[in-house]
Amino acid sequence: MHRAVIVAMSLLLSCAGAQAQASRVALSGATIELSQIAMVNPDCSNAGRPLIRVTQQPEYGRLIISNASIFPYFRPINPRSDCNWRRVPGVIIKYVSQRGYTGSDSVRLEAFYPNGQMRNGAFNITVR
Repeated sequence: MHRAVIVAMSLLLSCAGAQAQASRVALSGATIELSQIAMVNPDCSNAGRPLIRVTQQPEYGRLIISNASIFPYFRPINPRSDCNWRRVPGVIIKYVSQRGYTGSDSVRLEAFYPNGQMRNGAFNITVR
């Protein structure tokens, strides 16, 4: 039996109740990538895509959440680091502000994984 590992790249998704936060800077009207998320088995096979639920929509922009083939990232000491060179099914989360808007925006997300785990996180976005 393989044990899947969740990969949360650039999105700080925390376990159990605590909410992690990350900050980003975006140009007004430009799309930025907030995160890529995937689940990978030790043999680099797909362990299922997470389902993303937005718990707080941005006030001055919108999110684009799409399924995509992504390259996971594991640190070199992780046995799954060989998977870093293979595309796996995952989810990409992007943000785009309203054209002309400058100021602060934020989003909150929950990620539900096929193995029953749930993680949540937030992004504080400075739009310039």
